[in-house]
Amino acid sequence: MRRRTVLTGLALSGLAATGCSDSGSGGGGGGDVDVSDTEMEATIEFAAWEADFDWESVIEGFNQTYPNITVQMTKTPFKDFFTRLQTQASGDNLPDAFMMNGPNFQLYASHGIIASFENAVEAGELDFANYPEAMHELYTYEDVAYGVPTSYDSIGLWYNEELFEKAGVEVPTDEWTWEDLHEAAKEISEALGDEGIYGFAGGAYNQELFYNLIFQAGGEVLNEDATEARYSSEGSRKALQFLRDMVEDGSSPSIQTTADTSPDELFKSGKAAMVYGGSFRVAGYVDSAVGENIQVVRLPIGEQRGVVLHGGAVVANAESENVDAAAAFAVYTGSQEGQQIIGESGASIPAYQGTEQAYIDAHPEYDLEIFPQSAEEYGFPYPVSANTEAWLEVESDMIPKILAGELSVEEGTEQLDEKIDAILAEEDEQ
Repeated sequence: MRRRTVLTGLALSGLAATGCSDSGSGGGGGGDVDVSDTEMEATIEFAAWEADFDWESVIEGFNQTYPNITVQMTKTPFKDFFTRLQTQASGDNLPDAFMMNGPNFQLYASHGIIASFENAVEAGELDFANYPEAMHELYTYEDVAYGVPTSYDSIGLWYNEELFEKAGVEVPTDEWTWEDLHEAAKEISEALGDEGIYGFAGGAYNQELFYNLIFQAGGEVLNEDATEARYSSEGSRKALQFLRDMVEDGSSPSIQTTADTSPDELFKSGKAAMVYGGSFRVAGYVDSAVGENIQVVRLPIGEQRGVVLHGGAVVANAESENVDAAAAFAVYTGSQEGQQIIGESGASIPAYQGTEQAYIDAHPEYDLEIFPQSAEEYGFPYPVSANTEAWLEVESDMIPKILAGELSVEEGTEQLDEKIDAILAEEDEQ
């Protein structure tokens, strides 16, 4: 099957794998990129989703090393970014370099659409030991690296000190357990419920909420080789039951409430005393109505500690006429110098280990060091497969029903595993 046919099928199916690729083995794109020529001349397009990153300064830094490569950047709102990327892919009109996330990565890598960075690694121009292991794993397909991490997200327990004081409840500590969280949330909901304030804003959010609980309970989302769903594992069921219990006793809003108004918005508006929130939330929190009254600690402990890591990467279009220049830009974005610039924006944690302090120093009023510390000590990679988006649709349909009590945890997780296993089996056949 020719690449245009593959990409057309990819776009029309909304990120459903098409089953064949011009790469023969089903692996990714070329591994012969050469980023060593700092005098190469090219004009490349770099596509990014809208974020608070200072990409202009990153490009300026890149041009100090590669003065003859012009980088033309386009930005798209995140909600539209991958739809646009699919359209560009179907027309063989992908940007030379573009941002990538975990749920979409394996699909693009497995269809030969993006270039590998193996030559850059072998030449010593890129060393994945400089990044959290979970981020390296996230952007590796069949033992080959196809993405250069730019930043990562860790999760913490954000809390409103003013609401805790008003309810007469002790504020969270880094040593809190699930039981401490539930007890405090219930006390605050009971004390401040007449004002429409909840102790904890939960919901049905995977990266920022229930994936963390699943790993903390010793459960799994997928098995090790991503061929089976494991929502019905003992730990996974325990995590979902924990959230359901908090909804049922009023410690957390109804699932419909958090669907209508996100936990993030409830927290920022002072209607929730606690929320599980990502390191990327700080820019929104600092300017919110509660910005002067909030703080963050490590996630409460379940059977073990655990935090889900996700983050973006820059990839290079394998068929670009300027693939070397695109790869050079990608490698620079992940360099110590490029990562220092990204960290100083305060938008998210730079992925290059040792540059996290720039992110921490951007907002010294918060204890942001807990995010990289948690990631280093007990980070789990965001669960993905070759077509993550397909089964995420099933997850986003079923998990709210389980948490809302429409299905029992046992019955709901059995159905969820069955439906996702069918999708994973289709991936394996392609």
